[in-house]
Amino acid sequence: MNNEDKNQITVSLNPWPEFTGASFRNFYQNEKHITRICDFYVLIFMLERSLFFREDGKDIVLNKGEWYIQKPDLLQQGIKGSPAPSYFYIHFNAKEIPDIENVSLNKSQNIANVILPRRGIYDSKFLIPLFHQLDYCYRNKAVHLLNCQSIFLSLLNTITVNNNTEEKSGLGRQITKYISENYNKDINCNCLAKQFHFSTEYINRKVKQYCGQTPGQYLQEIRILRAKELLANTDHTLSYITKETGYHDTTVFYKAFKKQTGISPGNWREESRGMSK
Repeated sequence: MNNEDKNQITVSLNPWPEFTGASFRNFYQNEKHITRICDFYVLIFMLERSLFFREDGKDIVLNKGEWYIQKPDLLQQGIKGSPAPSYFYIHFNAKEIPDIENVSLNKSQNIANVILPRRGIYDSKFLIPLFHQLDYCYRNKAVHLLNCQSIFLSLLNTITVNNNTEEKSGLGRQITKYISENYNKDINCNCLAKQFHFSTEYINRKVKQYCGQTPGQYLQEIRILRAKELLANTDHTLSYITKETGYHDTTVFYKAFKKQTGISPGNWREESRGMSK
């Protein structure tokens, strides 16, 4: 399995992924993630602050606005305390297709499958109402069992890269991947047009079709997420974080951060560490 394959999961739709549980979770300050090996998948949608854990020997930091899939049969450890994060989690079972040969075989046999990236960014204003619906239905699952599965599949669909549409969304996916890997460099539509040999209008349209944002909006979101990670987990100065996240001016970074989060970088650092009064 290559590096890119490790960042995604190919799941069969025969049988369908099965919802088994969901709830909101609030950590207290410096609480550690549980150490465990699950026999099910855990889909985490971060709501506030940051969650720290180690999975399969790799340190993971999840920030507000991100989602992540914890895989079964991997050791998850709470190595250090987290700064009072809150998130919504979903437990589910699924039949994973382990390698590319099986994916090709399923296509030839017309057996449907979907690709789930392990990690991504979600739009809270659209998904949080679904979290509350699913939480209510699960707590009353005796009469809402089918609703649980339906809402779960709707949420799963929002993070799914469908094999049938992957070719159409391929350029948008390549561009967002490029932005994610080069967010700290000078990136604009003109340089993307040169990099991918398409017009700026076409680049804009394809990225918006893929993720619902313009390249500039997506770049801004990635930069702010990285800034949050640095603010929460390091003592670097604003000047350092400004340069590390691709901004050339601290004032521009400050305004961009406050516009995105509603608070200043300094206040966000204090809140993420539970230091605010």
